[in-house]
Amino acid sequence: MSDDSPEEADAPGGSTPVSTPDTNGAKKRDKKRLKSVLSNNWLIGLLTGLISGVVVSFYLSATGQAALTAARHGLTRPSCSDPQWLLQVPDSDVFASAYYVQYDKIQGYDNFHSASNTVDGDLSTSWLQSWPSPTTYSGARDSDYIEWSFAQAYNIKLICVVDGWAADLPTYRDALPIGTATVYVTNEGVPPMVGSPRPSDICTSRRASFQDYLHPNGGVTSVYQWQPVYFHCKTSNVVLRIDSVSQRSMTLRNQYLAQSSLGGSQVHLAGLSEIRFYYCPSALCWLPTN
Repeated sequence: MSDDSPEEADAPGGSTPVSTPDTNGAKKRDKKRLKSVLSNNWLIGLLTGLISGVVVSFYLSATGQAALTAARHGLTRPSCSDPQWLLQVPDSDVFASAYYVQYDKIQGYDNFHSASNTVDGDLSTSWLQSWPSPTTYSGARDSDYIEWSFAQAYNIKLICVVDGWAADLPTYRDALPIGTATVYVTNEGVPPMVGSPRPSDICTSRRASFQDYLHPNGGVTSVYQWQPVYFHCKTSNVVLRIDSVSQRSMTLRNQYLAQSSLGGSQVHLAGLSEIRFYYCPSALCWLPTN
């Protein structure tokens, strides 16, 4: 019988030809797959780099460091020795002014005690005024105050004060530390007609009491101690008005004060050496400090 199916030509050498796979198409698909993987890896790498950069930048920022401290210490109360997550207002952002400033008459010193000395980072300098001053007992005309203005508004949570003149033991004994004071904010740009700046109603005033570290024997454990005033207000200024000087402080210093009286009078000097203001970053202001 005849076979109607077409005959296949023998391959060279007498072997039957085998169909060849589409290697070019496979290679193209592999290249596309590789290109896709590389593209995705590049995108993932880019995103990872951006996220890492943001995290590192935040970590290195003041707010990032504060957040890390808050997470590490939880709800530990900030203090002058360990402000925790609070950040210090830079001294360069603070301008200080006072109604009274004074030269001292302490032998070997004779320094000018301006308000700016309280934010110069130097514990050997101080702001001092005569005590009592000509307006101390004049009621609304009382001008026994010092004011600090900031370059911008800060959410102040803690104020730390070195009371008295803490340069060394003689200065600490020859000048009076502040006993009690009222700490408050005032309306910016509204100077008082007479007396101290008027308190603003945007924040609550605080009555601060300071400890005198002079011992009855005339010695001290340390000539300076940072003392806290817990204060919560977003403000661009803070005022401290001297309310009183402790009678105990005057009694302990009686023999020393006579040496530093101004012009031989019985007017003495009172004030403080240094002050620091601590504020909370916006993201952490909900944490308690009191």
